[in-house]
Amino acid sequence: MKIALAQMEVLPGFVDKNIGKMLAMIQQAKTAQADLIVFPELCVSGYVLSDHWTNEAFCNALMEYNEVLLEASMGIAIAYGNIYLDKDINARWNDTAYHPNKDGRTRKYNAVYVMQNGRYAKRENENNVLPEGVHPKTLLPAYRIYDDARYFFSLQDTANDAGVPISSLAQPFVLETNTGAVKIGFEVCEDLWCNDYRVSGKPVNITNVLIENGAEMIVNISASPWNHGKNASRDRRVAFLYEQALEHFVPFFYVNNVGVQNNGKNFVTFDGGSTVYNKNGKPVLFAAKPYQEELIVFEDSIVKQNPVERNEGSEISQKYDAIINGIKHMKTFKRDTEPLQFVIGLSGGIDSAVVASLLTIACGSENVIAVNMPSKYNQGRTKDIAEGVANALGIEYISIPIDALASVHNDVFEKLDRKFEPPTWSADLSNENIQAKVRGTSILSNFAGRYNRFFTCNGNKLEIALGYTTLYGDVNGALAPIGDLTKSEVYALARFLNEDVFREPIIPLALLPDELFSFDGQWVIPSAELKKDQIDPIRFGYHCALLVVFTQYMHNTAEDICEWYLQGTMEKNLGISRALMVRWGMDDPNAFVEDLEWFVATIQKNVFKRVQSPPIIITSRSAYGYDIRESILPSMTTSRYKALKAKVLKKEKY
Repeated sequence: MKIALAQMEVLPGFVDKNIGKMLAMIQQAKTAQADLIVFPELCVSGYVLSDHWTNEAFCNALMEYNEVLLEASMGIAIAYGNIYLDKDINARWNDTAYHPNKDGRTRKYNAVYVMQNGRYAKRENENNVLPEGVHPKTLLPAYRIYDDARYFFSLQDTANDAGVPISSLAQPFVLETNTGAVKIGFEVCEDLWCNDYRVSGKPVNITNVLIENGAEMIVNISASPWNHGKNASRDRRVAFLYEQALEHFVPFFYVNNVGVQNNGKNFVTFDGGSTVYNKNGKPVLFAAKPYQEELIVFEDSIVKQNPVERNEGSEISQKYDAIINGIKHMKTFKRDTEPLQFVIGLSGGIDSAVVASLLTIACGSENVIAVNMPSKYNQGRTKDIAEGVANALGIEYISIPIDALASVHNDVFEKLDRKFEPPTWSADLSNENIQAKVRGTSILSNFAGRYNRFFTCNGNKLEIALGYTTLYGDVNGALAPIGDLTKSEVYALARFLNEDVFREPIIPLALLPDELFSFDGQWVIPSAELKKDQIDPIRFGYHCALLVVFTQYMHNTAEDICEWYLQGTMEKNLGISRALMVRWGMDDPNAFVEDLEWFVATIQKNVFKRVQSPPIIITSRSAYGYDIRESILPSMTTSRYKALKAKVLKKEKY
């Protein structure tokens, strides 16, 4: 049997374009004499569509395309992901009972459709519980960015409603080939990640059920977002499925989409990673490259070949790929004939230098304009660096001094100050923020609107977490390309760009400190440059490591940090050196506690800024936006923390 895995770029909401891609790949598969072509999950519409899934007119329109694909299935079997609105359930079940979705709307499935020669495929043991040729997703994720359980009805839910065992519904489809009938079990994405879904203490292993019901091979269609280590993690999950079935396991074929989709708060990248596994759960064939469309055609006998090793790039190189593809996703918001163009505020600091580099790589130097907006507080050195970076990248460079614009605003408020008498600290902070707002709102947003360009928020994850940003100033723009990178990762990405992409120091070495962030005379000290002699109040490296453990998927807490401090395991758990802790004075228990409490309180205090930030490209396993969902609340302290804090303060030294 010859099979084609269609690793296609799915364009969210561009249904006609997706169908066009599918029809073209079907024709390629026919030319290659494939018996079956398999497409990713929800490839007709896109997966990350938020509450568009509650729009029944939209969902009905998606189902109309099934007829187009049914016609295209002449001479080949096709499997693909689409929504199914189960409006005929009463007729099929021969009852008059109420069978809604869990939200009270028409029941809908995130499903795999299977068809061949103009007809929907038959199951090994057909029944009327499920629509013909349609198999719903069993496991509906409800974590991170995933909201399947909000919109869809699962195979398990359907079995419960029908009062039948799930094994009666998880049946392989029977497809005809030149060598006879083949029984293939189809499943959808999360169904292979079954270890965390339990009933009576056992995983809801739909793969095993399909095998027990006679499947000779398993096909998993996915819309699985990229994160670092995901492909290796999936390899381990398939190995787990093998361990569950042992000698009964069958070849396992995984197809995933490429491209970028968004939920309004995050850009979610899909790297593909389509893979063929043998009956021992070992990979024998990979897609050629991440983020590339590919029709992978192979004979099923390939599973007899020796397993192959998965070789992927470094973590920072994979994050680079994700960001570049995330930036390119902005093209979907422009007309086909319009180029993707950006204007960026280029300050002479590391963040804007990295973002300018990424924009240039993604869009071309002719489509990026850099604007330096100096005030009386900007050093000549940073202005020179900004111009030097722009020249090295080959992008247009403009300097627009802001002192006059800032003075206009200050003059207005100085007159009001006589009446309202602001505290000195708030007046001083306002004077700083006025400069940022002049840059972000008065200049960049107006420049972008006037000249039909996007502009960026250049903030990194650490600044966004700590609120070291100005709302409507640098928290502004169409996209935050490095908003999920800590400051340490920004430095790592800068080095990667210089060494592996540009192969020359486009980003000046003066912006790249040593591993202890010493910032002696040869380096530029990070600064917002909003007042005289200002430096960033951040303990670089150390705060980055804290932020990683605070925001990672399992979310460590201040209590955990105190326990590590008491156990002497800070270096191990944070992945930093003792020298870095000493550099920032964290070997002093009093300084450690003061800093930890400031860090936790400051993060919570700035939720109001984060919920108003531009969309962030996800590069970690837990990104601000819709991945980390936050409420505007006060910072809370537990009694356990207070007890641990007391123990820490009794120590003389770490």
